[in-house]
Amino acid sequence: MKYYQELTLVPDPDISPYFIWQKLYTQLHIALADIKNKHGIDSIGVSFPDYHYDDKKEKSSKLGHKLRVFAPSQADLEKLDLKNWLSRLTDYVHIKSIAEVGNKATGHAVVKRYRFKPAETQAQTLAKKLGVSYEDAMVTVKKRKPELKVPFINMKSETTGVPYRLSILQKLVDSPLEGTFNTYGLNTMTTEVTVPHW
Repeated sequence: MKYYQELTLVPDPDISPYFIWQKLYTQLHIALADIKNKHGIDSIGVSFPDYHYDDKKEKSSKLGHKLRVFAPSQADLEKLDLKNWLSRLTDYVHIKSIAEVGNKATGHAVVKRYRFKPAETQAQTLAKKLGVSYEDAMVTVKKRKPELKVPFINMKSETTGVPYRLSILQKLVDSPLEGTFNTYGLNTMTTEVTVPHW
């Protein structure tokens, strides 16, 4: 990841940052889906520089007010064209020009879409997979780690209109790893592709 663009939510006493995150991320998601469909580009990832999650103090978790969008090349970010996609949000989001990462990075971050299946769903899946009763599967499922209360953005499906939470887990890691991202600019629960962090 050699290039990036930084987006900052502009404070507004009349509008919640959560509302701005929803509008911004909806547009970003559409833009990433569009660039994947039109150009086959799925190497654009994001990070939240002010992200904070403390599993001991769940109330202190936050996304912050900044988003960085990373790509291997300047051309990829030019094709993404964030200024165009976010043109309706110029009063609420400040978009910096494309810049080189250079020697700014102090580490690497993995940013995932965090998904936690309800216990009932996990028990049904496990019972079917192992050929055991639902009750036996539920005993195993109840031993799992509890759901993490990570920061999230309230979203709404563009196709069905159904609301959902885009829960985000960001962690620092030792080594960089290249790969692809989903159309949220995130890793799935099973991938560990990194973006620069500072």
